[in-house]
Amino acid sequence: MKKLKPVVGELTFLFLLIISHPAAAQTATYKDVAVIIDSSSGISDSIGRYFANIHNIPEKNLIYVIAPMTEEIDSMQFENLRQQIESLLISRNLKDSINYIVTTKGVPLKVKRNGLNSNSSVESELSLILGPYASYIGNSGWVNSPYYNQQYDFTRAKFGIYLVTRLDGYSFSDIKNLIDRSSSISPFIPSGANFVLDEDPTYQLLAPDLNNNMNMAADSLLARGQIVTLDKTTTFLTNQSNVLGYVSWGSNDSNHTTNAIPHNTYLPGAIGETYVSTSARSFAYPPVYGQSLIADLIAEGITAVKGYTYEPYSNTITDVSILLSMYVDGYTVAESYYAATKFLSWMEVVIGDPKFRIISTRLPIDGDPLPVQITSFTVAAKDNNAFLSWSTATETNCYGFEIQRSRKSQTTIDSNNWTKVAFIAGAGTSNSEHHYSFEDCLGSPGKYSYRIKQIDNDGAITFYGERGIEIVNVNKKLTLNDNYPNPFNPSTTISFSTVNDGPTSLRIFNILGQAIATLFNRTSLAGETHQVTFDGAAFPSGTYFSRLESGNQSIVKKMILSK
Repeated sequence: MKKLKPVVGELTFLFLLIISHPAAAQTATYKDVAVIIDSSSGISDSIGRYFANIHNIPEKNLIYVIAPMTEEIDSMQFENLRQQIESLLISRNLKDSINYIVTTKGVPLKVKRNGLNSNSSVESELSLILGPYASYIGNSGWVNSPYYNQQYDFTRAKFGIYLVTRLDGYSFSDIKNLIDRSSSISPFIPSGANFVLDEDPTYQLLAPDLNNNMNMAADSLLARGQIVTLDKTTTFLTNQSNVLGYVSWGSNDSNHTTNAIPHNTYLPGAIGETYVSTSARSFAYPPVYGQSLIADLIAEGITAVKGYTYEPYSNTITDVSILLSMYVDGYTVAESYYAATKFLSWMEVVIGDPKFRIISTRLPIDGDPLPVQITSFTVAAKDNNAFLSWSTATETNCYGFEIQRSRKSQTTIDSNNWTKVAFIAGAGTSNSEHHYSFEDCLGSPGKYSYRIKQIDNDGAITFYGERGIEIVNVNKKLTLNDNYPNPFNPSTTISFSTVNDGPTSLRIFNILGQAIATLFNRTSLAGETHQVTFDGAAFPSGTYFSRLESGNQSIVKKMILSK
């Protein structure tokens, strides 16, 4: 077992991180949540009412249905259940205002159909109702989820589905405790919180992606400053404390303990995933074992967990590298699980409050979008440079974006060693799309990590990114990057790097060849990146040139000042 301290993680390829969406996102209230209650089930009514009271869910959002008193139903019974839910959503004018649906214990759990690949969970099928994917319900196989790996604030208007979770467990007490654990949101992740990732190397040939996803999750969590316990042995970890995230092979682990119950101590808000088919086959008590059950994790104190009602394929299992990083970034339980789920109309079920999030960082004010809506952020290696680009859909009170970099040594990255390498002015307040880019001259091989520090005019800050690239081969040449922005008014940023130690100068010339400003004139170290700003406020509009000289090399770039 290896307990890892936080470091900055790295990725060695171009990545796309979509951070939020300009449409109205989920709000601080639960007005966009519908709760499904079985009229004939006392526990369903008790759970639904308790959950609704905790979160002030409107009465019209409580959808009472009449369904069989069994966890498993057939296709005809499901269609009857579906029709009741759809009719009430439409008649109450909720169809387009609801983003989340919550089912309760007592509502059927799974649908048994003719054909192995036609079986499904009730929740996965309900995610597709009344939308563009409804025709896939009940078909053989699955449909690709439009929200998979999307890392947007979820809305049904954008993605055409509902995010559906379930409130279930062995008893009312277990479910009530689960609801209570998710009834308040902390402003920060608890100190000492531990993410336990328990691999089983015996599956490295049969299902390598599942262990690999744990490895990537560990890197991602460490990059976010979290504590990770990553076990790569055949030991089945038990009795872990302060657990905020738990992933294991459950009863598929080669050396699991009795019923693969880990006996962990969980922090409020803890989430989990086990690589076990049929882990959500039943929540009845007393349990009937064979494969392990996520109901045991709920009884132990976990706040949200995903399981499977029938035998899925390994490629349908949650991608925990997406799940855990999104959750730590402040996305909701439902967003985190569904973004990590490739397929719908399938066999998965998420247990927990769909709108709970571990921190309040992303919690929006009712009706208001996030202040800055960053829709994309990419980083790519380009020769011996890092090329960053990002876009915003809207900006409110945005002063600008500070680009920060950290470099990994042979053994580690110091997660506190972030260096400011650039500042790009924001658009202030704008409802139109804006595109930004920056090229960082690195000059030497290695692994680098980047993040963006977005700064409001009132001083509030938000960090995005913490991803990276690897520079393998470095071209040994003097580098002068294009100034940004260009054209500019009145100032622009210029960055450069040199090949050798020695005197270096960067000067600005006008169209007549006259030097009008010296921005840099001192010794530069080989591979060191410099960034300077040229202020053209005192000069007229026109064409100017930046000239970099070092040793016997020089580079000239053209700039346009447009007032």
